[in-house]
Amino acid sequence: MKTTLRSRSNSCLRAGALATAFLGLTGCGSPESADAPASPGAEATVDQLIDNDPPLSKLQQVKGGFPGNALLPFEGTAGVILPAKFDIYSLQTPVRNQSRRGVCSIFSTTGLMEMLYKKAGMANPDFSEQYLQWAVKVKDGAFADTEGSSDYYNLETISTYGIPSESAWSYEPNPWTTVNDPACNGAEDGLPTRCYTNGEPPAAALAATKYKLPAGRWVASSSIKNVIFEKKVGVVVGFDFFYQAWNHRRSTLPVSTASYASGYVLYPNATDITESQKQPAGHSVQLVGWDDNLQVQKVDAMGKPLVDAMGKPVMEKGFYLFKNSWGTTAFGVNNTKAPGYGWIAYRYIDSYGSGYTASPPTLPRP
Repeated sequence: MKTTLRSRSNSCLRAGALATAFLGLTGCGSPESADAPASPGAEATVDQLIDNDPPLSKLQQVKGGFPGNALLPFEGTAGVILPAKFDIYSLQTPVRNQSRRGVCSIFSTTGLMEMLYKKAGMANPDFSEQYLQWAVKVKDGAFADTEGSSDYYNLETISTYGIPSESAWSYEPNPWTTVNDPACNGAEDGLPTRCYTNGEPPAAALAATKYKLPAGRWVASSSIKNVIFEKKVGVVVGFDFFYQAWNHRRSTLPVSTASYASGYVLYPNATDITESQKQPAGHSVQLVGWDDNLQVQKVDAMGKPLVDAMGKPVMEKGFYLFKNSWGTTAFGVNNTKAPGYGWIAYRYIDSYGSGYTASPPTLPRP
């Protein structure tokens, strides 16, 4: 049951007729019309990629508490030489799927926690996103009347109260509706807290061992590489969501199914910024590496590959590797590192991201 709920893409994959409708909606071409270099491995079909409308969070929630990069100190060793390419993929646990709920920061935070416990020596850490969603709203009192949250408040909840293993309260992929509770009569803010937490934890979850982390800390964008390389820990980031840059179905501009399959997220062009701000949203992921030399061709507002006056491709160079929470069969299915991962432009994070992390726990000796 757990694997079905958390590692599969949303159950919205369609057959041929709807695939045709999808192409009409997005204005994009087939995978062969990629704007970026093809990733190795089997090409994803349009049927696999039709489910590219994962729920998002509200921007003010995912970046909640962020003081701004200008107020954050540099974190790193002076003079350290960083490699051009590096990642801590080996410390990651499997990619999960938030499915139909806008709880991306719950998943990015829990993913970071699992990575920190794995680094500390736990063999197969797997913690309850479902419990964290409840605890951050009920025990910590943050964002009690809305579905979303932020990495800051999530880690505050973990360090203060702790959360149990996944087996104590497995993730529920669907939000509550009036079928579950008459008061849960919409998808907007202002409903009773139980509508966003899917009720109260079972007795087993309340009684289960709670795992904690040391207090978290903000990370300036200038320090992200140093933290990943020197500390060997991930950095969770909340950021403004730009629909065309992410090749999301709600984009009012053309998008690329091939870039979606590769997990490429470019710096947004001016039109994408303007259009996306009409329906503002946020997202949160865990940064786990980078590649200074990775280049992907930029696109204009019509989704056309950009070239300069001499006809040469205009490239976006330098990307962070990130672990997403949209499953492994649609977004990033052809990613060069692993399915479900993505590459996001340095400039995107520098301009719009809010970084946060924590240190590994100290596990009792056997």
